[in-house]
Amino acid sequence: MRRAPSETSPLINASRELLAKGDAVGADRVLAPVFEGMKSDHAVLHLMGSIKKAEGKLGEAERCFRAAISHGLSEGTYYNDLGLVLQARGAFEEAIRVFRAALALMPQAMAIRVNLVRCLMASGDSAQAEKEANLYVGADPGAEAWTLLHQVHRTQGRDAEALNSAAAALKYEPTKRGVRFNYAMALDRVGRGGEALEYLERLARQELDSPDLALSLMRAVYAAGRKQDAEEVATQALKAFPGAVAIHASYARMRALAGVGENCVAHIEAAIKQRPRDLGLRLACADALHRAQCLPKALAVLEEALKLAPDAPPLLTAQGIVLDELERPRDGLRPLRRVCEIAPDARASWRNLLSTLLRAGLADEALHVTRQLRKDEPDEQYLIACEVTALRILGDPDYRRWADFERLVRCYDLPTPQGFFTVQNFNASLADTLRAQHRVNAHPLDQYVHNGTQTGRNLMAVEDRHLRAFFSAVDNSVRDYVTRLRASPNDPVGQRRREGYRFASLSSLRLADGGYQANHVHDRGWISSAYYVALSPSEKREPRAGALKFGEPNRPIRGCTPEKFIEPRPGLLVLFPSYMWHGTVPFAGSERLSAAFEVVPV
Repeated sequence: MRRAPSETSPLINASRELLAKGDAVGADRVLAPVFEGMKSDHAVLHLMGSIKKAEGKLGEAERCFRAAISHGLSEGTYYNDLGLVLQARGAFEEAIRVFRAALALMPQAMAIRVNLVRCLMASGDSAQAEKEANLYVGADPGAEAWTLLHQVHRTQGRDAEALNSAAAALKYEPTKRGVRFNYAMALDRVGRGGEALEYLERLARQELDSPDLALSLMRAVYAAGRKQDAEEVATQALKAFPGAVAIHASYARMRALAGVGENCVAHIEAAIKQRPRDLGLRLACADALHRAQCLPKALAVLEEALKLAPDAPPLLTAQGIVLDELERPRDGLRPLRRVCEIAPDARASWRNLLSTLLRAGLADEALHVTRQLRKDEPDEQYLIACEVTALRILGDPDYRRWADFERLVRCYDLPTPQGFFTVQNFNASLADTLRAQHRVNAHPLDQYVHNGTQTGRNLMAVEDRHLRAFFSAVDNSVRDYVTRLRASPNDPVGQRRREGYRFASLSSLRLADGGYQANHVHDRGWISSAYYVALSPSEKREPRAGALKFGEPNRPIRGCTPEKFIEPRPGLLVLFPSYMWHGTVPFAGSERLSAAFEVVPV
């Protein structure tokens, strides 16, 4: 029975007030009894959509917003809210169309333009995001617009321009702490760490008012070599923000690097006693112990956490990984399989299963799972690596087609770049450029490299003539490699061959004595590389020390040892498919400096 408007209006208003106060469940309870009779009222449909969105029920929210639009075609707010739900569900293409429709209806609503830009960034279309952000700056210049453009520049890795946009925002809001914080971080990313630290310390002296400020200050102080001061900042920050998981995790990493072993998580354990049901803290504790290779204790922490939340996918996944690394892959499969049961549509659930299946000797199952996943992502390099490894374990003759190291791993001598007398002269200059990047762009708390550093961002955005000369010099070698590929569906790397290609990323690895990089692949690559810039080996060293090795998976598997080694030397460029497992034999000497780029087809 349809109620009269006079009867329903108080309930609708009460529901709206409860939602405004953050009580989505209460708002739902009040609105639900009259909702069926109000399904032609676009305002009520929109209200229910907002309630369902606040409750995290995105599918129901989407249906309500679509219905609201069908009854209120000119309401731009409805389109905007539908766009937010579509974005949250990963439907970026439709979300972008919906945001544009909302903007057409409400061209002065800058919040919609902000949402459009953020959706474009989330979809990976940074060029269009930049165009829209610039339109925002032109239409309504101010701190918010410039900060949005700053975020786009950051996403693009264009750090110099990100600093300029952060500085422009600062001119409009010179006292706003969030704007000042963005400027400090922009200084750090362009290598002006000293200025960034001073700026952060000034902000903190006024007030240590956010976990982000505390974490950034702690990391900046640590990177400056003031380790004791960094610990004091961490202690102060944890008093102010006892539930800040990122601060706990970074402090644990500091202590692990100081060599305190299992005691690196003492502060997290103390926090857990105060917040026993905080699963984020428990997971951070286990992760810190895992990184410190304190695996038995990490497992104990996870087992305690799982008593509180036996079906929490992050805890189950972590338990499976730790059990695998404790050489108990069969035991590790149980929690990993449980995650697949809980979230059967989540690709990550099945992807996390693959390495442990291979190590447990279940190559047939691993091959089946991999091929199912590759139906949606045929070019994901980690999946190809797992498929190749499964073929190897099974003794399948197709293995050698995928792992044809003699044909697919090629070596080139770099020609002398234009403007330099010799390759040696160029390498000396390039080495100085890369060492500078290691000083400003390789934070010690983020490193997974043993006895070495790896730059933490894409160096393609760095404006430097030596890097530009490097790309010019390697281009002919890349073109030669591509032209030699077999452009057929039977060639695992050649089947992606196109007329064009582009360089997608650039990083640098610097190893000291005993340093090595673990075996890995490049998920989003096509052709990967290693270029040796400087090498100072020990006079007395083991055979193959510092060599590039191929064919050995990221975790040990019986019978899957390295199949090819390449001795590094300055001026040598190595090109190979991104799906090939590769890593470094432990180096012996004072420095092994290399650069690596990724190439993708266009």
